[in-house]
Amino acid sequence: MLFSSIERPYLLSKLAAGLARQIVVLRAPPGFGKTAMMKAAYERLVEGTLILPGLHETTVSHCSWLNVSGIASPERFVSELLQSLGLAAMTDKQDALMNAMEAIARRDGLTILFIDNIDEIDTGEQHRLLERLILSAPDKLRVAFSSSFPAQLPLARLKARGVLAELTVRDLEFGRSELRRLLSRGATSALVDPLMEITRGWPALAQLAAGIMAGNPAEEERRALLAGTHADLTDYVRETVINQLSPALLSMLRRLSPFLEFRLDLASDLGLGNLPKDDLAMLEAMHPIIENGQNGWLSLHPVLRICLERDTAFVSEEEKKSLHRQAAAWFATRAHLERAVSHAAQSGDFHMAGEIIGKAGGVDIFLRAGHQVLEHLIDNFPPEILHASPGLMVCYAVVLSKRGNAAAGRERLDILKHDGEWSAAALAAVDRSVLDHIDSLIDVYEDRRMSAAEAQRLERAAAALPPHATWELAWLFNHLCIIYTRTGELEQARRAALKALGYYREEKTPYAQVFMLIHLGLVSTLTGEFSAALQFCREAEELVERVHWTDRNLLAIVHLATADVLYQQGEVLHVEQTLTECVEPLIRGESWVDLFTRLFWLLARSRLQVSGFDAAATALDKAEEVAVERNLPRLKTAAAIMRVDLLVRAGMIESATQAMERAKSLQQAGGSDNWTWREAYDLEIAAARLALAQGQTLPALQTLETLIVSAKASGRAYHRMLAEIMAVQASWKAGRQQHAFAYLQSAIALARAHEATQLFTDEGHDLATTLRAIVRRFGLKVFSPDAVEFMSRIVGHGLGRQPRTVPPLRHNEDGAAHAAGLLSSREITVLKLLSEGRSNKEIARDLGLSEATVKFHLKNIYAKLGVSRRGMAVSVSKHLKLTERE
Repeated sequence: MLFSSIERPYLLSKLAAGLARQIVVLRAPPGFGKTAMMKAAYERLVEGTLILPGLHETTVSHCSWLNVSGIASPERFVSELLQSLGLAAMTDKQDALMNAMEAIARRDGLTILFIDNIDEIDTGEQHRLLERLILSAPDKLRVAFSSSFPAQLPLARLKARGVLAELTVRDLEFGRSELRRLLSRGATSALVDPLMEITRGWPALAQLAAGIMAGNPAEEERRALLAGTHADLTDYVRETVINQLSPALLSMLRRLSPFLEFRLDLASDLGLGNLPKDDLAMLEAMHPIIENGQNGWLSLHPVLRICLERDTAFVSEEEKKSLHRQAAAWFATRAHLERAVSHAAQSGDFHMAGEIIGKAGGVDIFLRAGHQVLEHLIDNFPPEILHASPGLMVCYAVVLSKRGNAAAGRERLDILKHDGEWSAAALAAVDRSVLDHIDSLIDVYEDRRMSAAEAQRLERAAAALPPHATWELAWLFNHLCIIYTRTGELEQARRAALKALGYYREEKTPYAQVFMLIHLGLVSTLTGEFSAALQFCREAEELVERVHWTDRNLLAIVHLATADVLYQQGEVLHVEQTLTECVEPLIRGESWVDLFTRLFWLLARSRLQVSGFDAAATALDKAEEVAVERNLPRLKTAAAIMRVDLLVRAGMIESATQAMERAKSLQQAGGSDNWTWREAYDLEIAAARLALAQGQTLPALQTLETLIVSAKASGRAYHRMLAEIMAVQASWKAGRQQHAFAYLQSAIALARAHEATQLFTDEGHDLATTLRAIVRRFGLKVFSPDAVEFMSRIVGHGLGRQPRTVPPLRHNEDGAAHAAGLLSSREITVLKLLSEGRSNKEIARDLGLSEATVKFHLKNIYAKLGVSRRGMAVSVSKHLKLTERE
C-alpha cells in the first residue's frame, strides 16, 4: 500500500521484473515514493504475495533491508551489509565481501537485498565496496537500490550485461487517475485539474494536498492550496529541495524565478554568472522539479517558483521590469517570439510587445501555438493598448470569441472594417489572409455564412494556392470541413478534414491537429463508422494530454467527441459523468452549434437512464439557455426537437405534441439559415416517434422510409440506422413483417461491427418484444451467428438495467456466443438434452416436468429456430452454439 492506500501494481510488477533480471535502480528526487515502493515490494516478498517473473519455481530464502544513510565508515558498511544478509561478522572487509557472495551462492533460494539512500554514501572506499558488491553479485543475489541523486555505480556495464532495470521519475510520478483516487472517488475535474497543475505529479505534494482536503479546509486554506502557496507545500519544498542547493545556484534560480522558462546562456547574458560543475549536476538531478526541456530549456516546479519568488521580495519592481525587458530583447533576437512578447508585457513595455507581435506575423503565429498561448499574452495588455493596435485588436477578438463571447469578438473585428471591407489601417498591420481567417473563425462560433456558395468560394481559393502554402491551405480545408458537415456532404467533409490534418502535420502544430482529429471523429460518427471515430478521438486525446493538457476547454471538446462514440457502445454511465464535467468548460469557452447539440442531447439521453426525466430535462433547459446567451437560433430549434423526443420516451405524449408545435414554429421563425439537414432529420425522427406513440403507424413508417432513402443516398449512416431501428417496430405494427425483418438485418449490419448496441437498447421493451416476434416468425437460422449474438445482447438489455460494455468476440472463436436473450433458460436446457439424443419422456423425467410441458417447450424452440423437426433443431443449435457454456 502506498500513499493512503493507493496501490500501484504496475510499478510493483516493474520492480519485480527488474529483480528477475538482477539489479534495479530507483532514481528520482525526494518525495517520489522510492522508499515506499521498495518497502511495498519487500513486504510482499516476505509475505510471499509478490512473485518474480520467470522464477515461479524459485523460492526466496532471505529478504533484507539496508539503509546506508548515516553509515560513516567502510568497516561499518560491511558490518551492516553482512548483518542484513543474515551472515556472521567477518574481520577483513575485502575477503568478507567475497566470502559473503560465495555464501549467498550456496543458498538454496534467492537472496533479495533492498538498499535505500545509496546517494548518501560519502566516501570513495564505500563506493568501491558497493561497486564490487554489484559486479561480483552471484545470480542468487538480487538487489534494488534507491537514490535521489545520480549514484556512483557502474550502470553502463550492468546495462551491457542485460541485468539492470531502472525506475525513473516518469515511472514514479502520479497521473490524474492516481491523484483522483488519492483525493477521493468523488473528486471532480474542478479540483483535480488545478491540483495536478500545482503538484505536477509530485507524489509527496499530492499526498500533502490530499491530507489538507481530507480535513475539510476553510475557503481561505483551500484557495492557498490551489494557488500552491499553502505552508505545508512550501515548507516541504524548502526542506527537501531549496536547502540542498548551493548559494550560487540558489541565487541564480531566485533571480530567474519570474521566468516560466529559461536557459543557462540567458542567465549568463543577464549577468548572473556561470555555474560550477557540481551545480550543473544538481540541476540535472533535480529533474522534473527543475524541468530539463528540449534544447537546454529549464523551468521550475510551480511551488518551487513560488518559494523562490517570495525570497526575492526585496528586489525592487523596477529591477524586475528591467530584467524582463532584457529577457524580451534576448528572446526576440533569437526568434522566441511568444516568450519575447510575454517578457515585454511583464516589463510594462507594451509598445515593444506590440512590435514583436507585428514582426511575428500577428495573431497568425499564435494561432499555431494554441489558444492558451494567445490568451495568456493578451491578458497582459491593458484595454487601451489592445484597442490602439489593429494587430492586437485581432488577437483580442480571437480570445473573446474562444472564451464564448463571439458577439464581442465580432464587434472588435468590425471596428477594423469600413463598409464591410477591411480598412487600410487593418491591412497595413495584418495580412488579409489572417483577417479572413479570423473572420470565418468567428462565423463558425456565430453559426452564420456557412453555405454551399461559401464552400465553393473556399474551394476556389484553395485551388489557387501553391502546395507549399500549407498554413493557408490547412485553414481553408479546416473551414470547408465545418461547412460540409453543416450542409450534410459528409464525404466531402472527411476529405477536407484529412487534407487539413495533413497540412497541419507539415506545419507541426499539435493544437490545430487536435481539432482536425476531432472533426474526423465527429464526421465518422455521423457516417456510422464508430470504430474509426473512436480511433480519431483517442489520437486527439493523446495529443492533448501530451501537449495541451492544461487547456480544459480543448479537453472537454475531445471528451465530448469521444463520448459520442462511447454512448453508441453502451457506456451510458461513463458518458453521463464525463459530459457533466464538460458542460462548464464548453459553455464558458470555445464551442459551436453542432458541438452543443451533441453535448446536450447525449447528456439528456444518458441522464434519462441514469437519473430520470427531470435530470434529462435540465440538460435541455441548459441548451436553451446557452442558445439565448450566445444568440444561436439553430441550437434553440435543436433543443426543442430534442425535447419532443425526450417527452415521447418518457411517455408524456400530450406534452410532446405541444413541444412539436413549438419546434415547428421555431423552424419557421429561424428561416433557412438556421435549418440544416441535422435538424430536418432529427425532427422527422421525433415526429415519427410521436406518431408511433399516438398509434399513427403508417404515417410514422412513411416518414421513416423517406428518411432512410435520403440517408442511404447521402452516406448519413447514423440517422439511417436510427430510422431503420424505429422502422422495424413500425413495419411490424403495420403488418409488414418482411419489411421489419429487412430493416432489422440492415440496422444490425450497420451496428454490429462497431459494437453499437445503445440505439437498439434505447428503444426499450417495445423493440425487444418486436425482435422476439421476428425470431418466432422467421427463426434464428436466417441470421448469421454474429447477428444472433448481437440480438441476444439487445434482448438481454431492458429498461432500468445498468448499461454495460460488451467485449467483442475473440477472433479465435468461430460461431456465435450464447443466445440467452432469445431462448429462455428452460428452453436452452431442453435443447441441450435434445442435442444429447434424449426422448421427450427422458427429458421430462430429468427436468421433473410433464411430457406435455416438454412438447410445449419444443414447439417454442422450433418456432424460434425456424425449424419443424428435432434433427433440424439440433443442427441449427450446433451451428449457432446455443447450448455451449460461456
